[in-house]
Amino acid sequence: MKRQLRALLTLVWAERSFYTIGSVLVVVSVFTGLSYPYFVQQLIDQGVMSGQIERVNRIGVILFGLLLAEGLSTVARDYFFNLAAERVTARLRQKVFDHLLRQDIAFFDRQRSGELTTRLWSDVPAIGRVVGEEAADSSRFALFALGGTALLFYTSLTLTLYVMLAVPPIVIASWWLGKRVKVLATQMQTAYAQSGGTAEESMSGIRTVRAFSQEAAEGARYGRTIDRALDLARRKILVTGALSGLTFGFGEGAALLALWAGGRLIVRGQLTSGQLIGFVLYAFLVARGFRNATGFWTDALRGLGATSWVFELLDRTPALPRSGSRRLDRVDGAVTFDGVAFRYPTRPDVDAVADFNLRVAPNEVVALVGRSGAGKSTIVNLLLRFYEPSAGHLLLDGHDVNTLDAMWLRQQIGVVMQEPVLFSGSIADNIRYGRPDATEEEVAAAAALAHAKEFIDRFPAGLATAIGDRGVQLSGGQRQRLAIARAVLRRPRILILDEATSALDSENESFVQDALRALPYRPTTFVIAHRLSSVATVDRVILLDRGHIIAAGPHDELLRTSDRYRQLVETQLVPA
Repeated sequence: MKRQLRALLTLVWAERSFYTIGSVLVVVSVFTGLSYPYFVQQLIDQGVMSGQIERVNRIGVILFGLLLAEGLSTVARDYFFNLAAERVTARLRQKVFDHLLRQDIAFFDRQRSGELTTRLWSDVPAIGRVVGEEAADSSRFALFALGGTALLFYTSLTLTLYVMLAVPPIVIASWWLGKRVKVLATQMQTAYAQSGGTAEESMSGIRTVRAFSQEAAEGARYGRTIDRALDLARRKILVTGALSGLTFGFGEGAALLALWAGGRLIVRGQLTSGQLIGFVLYAFLVARGFRNATGFWTDALRGLGATSWVFELLDRTPALPRSGSRRLDRVDGAVTFDGVAFRYPTRPDVDAVADFNLRVAPNEVVALVGRSGAGKSTIVNLLLRFYEPSAGHLLLDGHDVNTLDAMWLRQQIGVVMQEPVLFSGSIADNIRYGRPDATEEEVAAAAALAHAKEFIDRFPAGLATAIGDRGVQLSGGQRQRLAIARAVLRRPRILILDEATSALDSENESFVQDALRALPYRPTTFVIAHRLSSVATVDRVILLDRGHIIAAGPHDELLRTSDRYRQLVETQLVPA
């Protein structure tokens, strides 16, 4: 919790100018609020009881002025505190999002994207409420409680002792129940985040849900996560209500006890009517001050509980550094796997690859083939440095990739995945994604090379055509051609094609493959293939099985020398 507070105070300190102005206005509103009961006392004792109309009018004008000043200062105070809170919230959201982008891929293997986005947008506002208007109100009422208590002692020591009877139970209730609220708030935010993850899965896979008529089942699955969150919310509300009720009961009860005792003192002539009314107003100010300060304490604990995940994430150091200092002056594209072994963090007992050795020469085109689970995607993941080998070395031009700047390394690689991910925006935006400084001519040339120009020209807006969320307005083949254009636009030294033409018909696949072979430069290319047409013309085919190379060589040679490869060709590497 201390780390949370330190991190939060750092964010608040960045907005100190707004909070300083707001705090000055808080003092103004407190001064006017505390002055009000005093002038009410004077109005009764020196005006009403003395029958002085002029005195009544004069004090009435003063009270109106105090009321106006308090109202204006409250409006301005809330403006500066709420503006500062929004800026703190925005900065925290940006900080969390940037930190998420820096996390290693293994982190995302264990998390659901829907849960992460739900937490990002639902957890952070809880802090915004704490450092905004509620903070202003709590500081105001805390000052009311302190200043009012001093004025209570000044007005009547006896009656003040009655009021102070409420302080110990309020403090004890706030401490004990507040901790429970924090725990329940943390659990509730986790439950809502899980429900958000469930909803995101259903919405992103709505076509599959609809195709299998599982709308009712998905609704029931989401309902179960919501029911758990609601149960935790009910318990939190119960505890919060109990705390509010206890605080109100003890505070107002003490004020009423003081009113009863004050009435007895008036009867005895030991207190004036104005003094009693002034004291009661101060007593209610103090009671309300303690009650609101206690409520803020509860809200603060709830906010810290709701955002504990956020600050725990900010404390997390990625297992793989995103950037470093070492970059090569020249990249030829030679790749060497030297005794590489790796197990996925989510499957620590299973070897994805073991004692893997492979040398790929610059400009060579190799195809990785094998049954599902053979290790093809693992090779790509290691090459992209999404993970680090648990043993052995992965070298680029003789340099261990673990010593290279990871961001720079990935800038040397172009990737086309079997199911390419596109982003909302225009066609040009997506092609230019890996190289934002590319000109319109370069973007158009990349589109033409990927045989995307023929469908782009059919759109009235051409390259400026919006493609919708994840490219939903395009066909699978069109999305894949945009992904190819995006990759070749970078002119990478290493090109990874993960079944990059699987969504294309035979004619377009042939065109694209011819274009890739005719690139004005020849990158070192890794092809993950499940179709015969993808491997027939490569320099070398690497047959994998359970993380090991069991055969390697040109396609025609393997057909003659490897029974396993021949069987794979007959069963899996079928012609398109």
